[in-house]
Amino acid sequence: MPSGFMQPHTRPLDVRAFAPSVHYAEYQRTPPTRGYLRRLYDSELMYIYSGSIRVHFEDEASPLALFAGDLLVLPPAIEHRIELTGTPDTRLLGLHFDLYDEVEIEFEHQLVFQDGDAREDRIGYWPVTGTGSPVFARRYRSAPLELVSWMEQAAEAYHASRAAASLACRGYMQLVLAALVGLSLEPQSQTVTAYQKRLLELKSDLQQSLHLPHTNKTLAQRLNVSEDYFIRLFKQLFGESPQKYVQRLRHQAAKRYLLETDEKIERIGALVGYDDLHNFSHVFKKWQGISPQQYRKLFRGGGS
Repeated sequence: MPSGFMQPHTRPLDVRAFAPSVHYAEYQRTPPTRGYLRRLYDSELMYIYSGSIRVHFEDEASPLALFAGDLLVLPPAIEHRIELTGTPDTRLLGLHFDLYDEVEIEFEHQLVFQDGDAREDRIGYWPVTGTGSPVFARRYRSAPLELVSWMEQAAEAYHASRAAASLACRGYMQLVLAALVGLSLEPQSQTVTAYQKRLLELKSDLQQSLHLPHTNKTLAQRLNVSEDYFIRLFKQLFGESPQKYVQRLRHQAAKRYLLETDEKIERIGALVGYDDLHNFSHVFKKWQGISPQQYRKLFRGGGS
């Protein structure tokens, strides 16, 4: 390693002390770019929907590569440079947050600093284990979709003007952090590790073919295993059943289409695998609590 970076402010892990406050939440779609060196006063989560990035850390000899479905965790203070490498672009969700609600951020430019202009009293704390190691990894391969959904809900609450939105935002972030603690401290079984590459490839294919029907039987055939064994493997790696995963993936894609395009509701339903508008609207409302039309009006028309 080129340098021995030490986190300036640390605390022993105590999830009861987490009081996350979000300072910035944005969906981004960016063409390839080299990025610039920076450090954070707070922390950042970055989920990659499509494309890829490379992150150069001051204490790592080689850059960290992340692809669609991966989650990046950036702790306070460490110098890094994010290189976006996806073609034609990389699409991601970035959430800046302070774990303990101690970092005062009024403007976006106050999120970052460079060598020579730091105010150490503003740098956030980062949790460590009993041995002094950081609790959170910097990269999580194939982040569980439930965790991603909580990130999206936190972003929506951050931008919403309705009452108690800040409380909802904090609640969703606490769910995200609790899930990350679980992922960080619970090792995967050897069986899951043996199938991980093929399961990740399957997940990538699912993201690109949501308009097709995906049954447990046909998915299991991709791995050449029995249907029951496939379901167990899938749940061990992703934390939920294959069909719930596919439904969640379709729901996330539907929300992006509703916010980012002018496609008709019926067309969006077809794009994410529903051949009937009534069925799409029913399933969407079951997941989101409101209809696709209401969601588009609320979060595109004035709520986000």
